Amino acid sequence: MKKTKISAYVSLAICIASSVAFIVLLFLFPTAFEWLLTGKGVKTDAITQTVKNVSFAYYLAAPFSAAALYMLIRLILNVLDGKIFVKINVTYLSLISYCCFAVFVISASFTYFYTSMLIAAFVMFVVGILLRVVKNVMQSAVDLKNENDLTI
Repeated sequence: MKKTKISAYVSLAICIASSVAFIVLLFLFPTAFEWLLTGKGVKTDAITQTVKNVSFAYYLAAPFSAAALYMLIRLILNVLDGKIFVKINVTYLSLISYCCFAVFVISASFTYFYTSMLIAAFVMFVVGILLRVVKNVMQSAVDLKNENDLTI
């Protein structure tokens, strides 16, 4: 049980750090991405347009990413409180998977402008599918727990 708590606290710390990095990137993304593409090299019109398009995709996906991070933190807090097999956790997993699919659609839509977005799209699709499977397993566990709670 102690290792589970430590793991949950580590996960919570990673989620909080990711949230802070996400907030910082909201302000710095175009500059950071442009620096990543050019380094100290020459800035061309093509690079400028790519930065604009990818930044637009990032800001489109930002609300879904923020929502997923928030629900993930709530899920971890429920685990730390001992509320594991409850309906709200199933809802969180379901909503996080929908957020992943939304980011998948956004990323896939922008692969025309920046081919590397295909990697993000693929990762979001796989994570979304995995979360749906975990959600279905969790739903079965919640149903089984509720049925056992009714048995005397």
